[in-house]
Amino acid sequence: MATSTQKRVLIIYTGGTIAGNVAKSNISQNTKSDPNSFMSVLDNSIEIIRKNWNIKINSTVEEIFNVDSSNMQPENWTALAEKIQEKYDDFDSFIILHGTNTMGYTAAALSFALENINKPVILTGAQVPLGYLGTDAVTNLVNSLRLAVWSYHEVKGVMVLFGSRIITGTRVKKGTDFDYDPFKSFQAGCLGKIGRFMKIDETSLRKHVSYLAKSKPLAIQSRVLSVKKEFDMKSIASLTEFPGMNAEVFQTLVENNGVKAFVLRSFGAGDPSSHLFPAFEYLKKKRIPIVVTTQAPSGISNFQVNETGQHLKEKGLAIPAFDMSIESMTVKLAWLLAQKMDYEQIKTKMLEDLHGEINVESEFV
Repeated sequence: MATSTQKRVLIIYTGGTIAGNVAKSNISQNTKSDPNSFMSVLDNSIEIIRKNWNIKINSTVEEIFNVDSSNMQPENWTALAEKIQEKYDDFDSFIILHGTNTMGYTAAALSFALENINKPVILTGAQVPLGYLGTDAVTNLVNSLRLAVWSYHEVKGVMVLFGSRIITGTRVKKGTDFDYDPFKSFQAGCLGKIGRFMKIDETSLRKHVSYLAKSKPLAIQSRVLSVKKEFDMKSIASLTEFPGMNAEVFQTLVENNGVKAFVLRSFGAGDPSSHLFPAFEYLKKKRIPIVVTTQAPSGISNFQVNETGQHLKEKGLAIPAFDMSIESMTVKLAWLLAQKMDYEQIKTKMLEDLHGEINVESEFV
């Protein structure tokens, strides 16, 4: 009999819905789970994988914090990146059990932080906690394990597996609090689908993996793993434009609150009202970057469609978000700020496709 392939998987427990961090209900028992609960769930699946794929899995569950994902902070992202760096030489892949509310932000943060990672980092969770009737925790965890040891394709980098979808870390968008498939790949195709079988989109996966060696060679060992784990989220203000919005709010936030960068959800294809132009001019003078996205759920902010957007482009007053998700653009901006990049560097880097987060369109004809 052929010798089994050995795979070491670290399952990182952070809390969230999957662990039972939900409000009490009159129709369901309030059940909390701990790391040992998940190991007992995995035992049978690990044996099935050994018999069917000839892969022997050595899995470990480690709790680094236990919070509702709405309470996730940048310090938690840093802790996750540090844990992966610490255990990088000891494990072949990493599964992160995470709540759904901020999973898109955490996936984006780890995508930027772990620049040249050569192993899979898979985030998953549940809509219904482990131990509740109708839980999807078992399916999502077992499917994440299947992907973590999958050897038929080059699976590496940060991704989310939830329901039937496998999504690159910078494109994760939550669309519902009810369905078992709550996440979609924002403005891009999924890396793959999973059910009874796993169907990988080979073109999308190759593109996802290609970014990992963009700045530095892939990290075979922790000593060459590039980890940039800081995020200056507190220096960002994220605003939604509405008709009649006070243009002075930008200056107030800068002078009274120390804001160093803005994200603005504007109209159309990134087309703010012209009465906000003095605010944009003020920010440019102060060398404070502002990223302008759109309020349209499936829209693209390109400054190419309407006059006000074109004015921003012609005068160099703002950075168009193009097809970045609000999660990715916000985390990316905070990541660049934490690296002490100046105004011009941030303007350039926000439009650079670092991990599949942005597709910058050429001029419309």
